[in-house]
Amino acid sequence: MGLRLGCLYRKLAKGHFLVYDNLSGRHAYACRQFLERSQWFRKSELQKLRFWRLKALVKHAYRNVPYYHETFKKAGFRPDDLKSLDDVHRIPVLRKSALREQPERLLARNVSKSDLLLWKTSGTTAAPVPLWRGKRDVGWGVGAELRGYAWAGYEIGDEKAYLWNIKPEDARSFWFRLENLVRRYKVMDVHRLSESLVKAFAETLHKHKPSFVRGYASATNLLAAFLLHNPQYVARCKAVFTTGCRLVPAYRRNIEDAFGCKVYDYYACTEASHVAAQCGECEGLHVSEENVMLEVTRDHEPVSAGEEGEILLTNLHGYAMPFIRYDIGDLGRLLPDSCPCGRELSLMKLVGRTYEYFVNSDGSFTTLRDLETVFEDLPIQEFQVVQETLDDIVIKIVPKTGYSQRHTDFILKNIRIRGDARIRVELVDSLPLEGSGKIRHAVSRVAAWYT
Repeated sequence: MGLRLGCLYRKLAKGHFLVYDNLSGRHAYACRQFLERSQWFRKSELQKLRFWRLKALVKHAYRNVPYYHETFKKAGFRPDDLKSLDDVHRIPVLRKSALREQPERLLARNVSKSDLLLWKTSGTTAAPVPLWRGKRDVGWGVGAELRGYAWAGYEIGDEKAYLWNIKPEDARSFWFRLENLVRRYKVMDVHRLSESLVKAFAETLHKHKPSFVRGYASATNLLAAFLLHNPQYVARCKAVFTTGCRLVPAYRRNIEDAFGCKVYDYYACTEASHVAAQCGECEGLHVSEENVMLEVTRDHEPVSAGEEGEILLTNLHGYAMPFIRYDIGDLGRLLPDSCPCGRELSLMKLVGRTYEYFVNSDGSFTTLRDLETVFEDLPIQEFQVVQETLDDIVIKIVPKTGYSQRHTDFILKNIRIRGDARIRVELVDSLPLEGSGKIRHAVSRVAAWYT
């Protein structure tokens, strides 16, 4: 009886999704069906598809978007100059400052207002910025998201819990709550996360036992730590999906131990939706190359596979407000490996954020990546490195059971900060989440003056 009822709920939830999907004009399920086929394209076929879509987007931007028409002309670039994917490096880079300062000039003049959806950037490093997406553009992103979920066994209608940042207006909305009920979502708001709220999340998961969990990596790690310390709450599931910030190795271990399943990491952003996801067969994330172009560059020039650099994104379906070679502020690398799964979608790995750095007293820079390996095998739940002044750095540690003075001594001995600086370790009960639901691991009161 229970199995039949579960199947009925799943069918109802899927039916609701499909009706909404078609009436809203997104047609995400149709996009997903195409992507299910294209994920098995050969590399040469994927490149042809990507070039065709890039060429069409660039022509559209030049003709219909004031910002690109002016920028291309200043750079001496015309759409017909794009002869191959290699020519993408001739296109000027779009910086966040342009989006903040003149968003209306990035909006296409020929797009119907009825097709526009207003979104906002997450505001990790600054105030959220409004942007517009077309309905079909969003549909392609949702389609790629559903394809990535399917790699872990998820299908529309399966019960899923979200650890997410909920807008206040949504939290008060009857329709928001009804939609989540019909779709079998348990949405838990991580804004202003507290110990009592984490306990409530654990109780919800223990009671309802959703098959899948998706959340910001840092918030999910906090919940995992609570579950590991409170075994009376059982939250076993089929898979956990993490996103929103980099999944450090300690997070993955905690989450897999707490939920008894694999963690599938995702890379997504407001400007281009679903960018890349793990299939479970290798460490890298498959880039949704049918939807986005992902470049790894240094000084906006391409680096070799395996090298770290700044990520530039192009949303190939973003006709309402094109994002072409957009400097999103993330660091990553394209992996030279092939995946055992057989998909020839490129593999990438997110390695950090460009704002996660310190200015040393000798004028050099130290990135978070230079520091975080020190914490990987220590009994700690969370860490944050705060640079108060050039000479004063505080390392805040949320310890696990077994942490002792010898671990503090290890940190102080192995942390490498160039130049002279006083470094101290401070043990704390918790670290605050930002409004976006993420923990910031590097906070510099000094570096902001250099950006």
